[in-house]
Amino acid sequence: MLVVFVAVGTRFSAVIGGDPALPEHIPAAANEPLAAEFSVEKAAISLDVAALAWQSKNQCSQCHANFMCLIARPAVALPSAPKVRELYESLVAERWEKSGLRYPSEAMVVAVPLAFHDAQTTGKLHPLTRKALDRMLTHQRADGGWNGIGGAERTFINEYEETLLAALGIAVAPENYAASDAPAKALDDIRTYLKAHAAQTPYQKGMLLWAARHIGGLISEADRTAAAQTLLQLQHADGGWNLRGLLHDSEEWQSGKFAGGQPSDGLGTGFAIFAARNAGVSADDRRIQSGLAWLKRNQRASGRWFTPSLNTYTKQNLPSNSGTAFAIMALRECGEVRRRPSP
Repeated sequence: MLVVFVAVGTRFSAVIGGDPALPEHIPAAANEPLAAEFSVEKAAISLDVAALAWQSKNQCSQCHANFMCLIARPAVALPSAPKVRELYESLVAERWEKSGLRYPSEAMVVAVPLAFHDAQTTGKLHPLTRKALDRMLTHQRADGGWNGIGGAERTFINEYEETLLAALGIAVAPENYAASDAPAKALDDIRTYLKAHAAQTPYQKGMLLWAARHIGGLISEADRTAAAQTLLQLQHADGGWNLRGLLHDSEEWQSGKFAGGQPSDGLGTGFAIFAARNAGVSADDRRIQSGLAWLKRNQRASGRWFTPSLNTYTKQNLPSNSGTAFAIMALRECGEVRRRPSP
């Protein structure tokens, strides 16, 4: 679930990622103008710029920026910035060896996007991806779950979501990684965890639909249909969804049932469409088509889709990165993006 470019196409940065051909990164803002025309390619470039800007400043992975960039970026058949992946590989090969993890969830934050990237690009499991996945498995709890990422109070990647992301990384990793003993046991333990922990919010149900597409035994067919309908029923009259409407009920956060009056946003819309498609809802469904029309109308000049941050003290609007990634993934699932040839 990005960034505002001023005079897109004319201002460039010679700093971000060392690539002078990329637009300058400026944090996302609600007042960024809409794009003159819809462009998946410009959306892909905005993912590169956001990820490179973050790692240039912080030298680490950011869940909304770098993480989602590696997962979604291969969907667009356009050369991507190699330095995004290079950072992940350097974390595994160098910093982890010298200093260890900065926080326990970093193993998942690094391993999962590497696995998705391998699956969509080379089709081969890179040795550093395997190493990261193996390390991620060591953080699984006895009950089959993972501890939440923590950090900001209003995060929506908590224990349940992190467990599903770990499951996805195991399942999508190439060369049948999931069939080996430790990953197979981890998936069995995740199934046990999910039986004891039902999805509580529409967002969690959408995450479960994504994971269940790749992993058997996570959800019944009846529950799959019900979860998709839960998401689709939250669609706004303009065709979009908003992220806060997919989260738990909180008057303080203005989320859940308190989010009805808030505008549609990129993350809510992209995620809802992507999850519904993973549940088998047809791309021709009128609700899906209405959502796609919203995405095409509401892309910003930079290529991103804007999503306001839950943490109102920050000016970075990081969920706009995830919003752009899920928008691309939703468009791909609906046949709106030319698919990359299978590795």
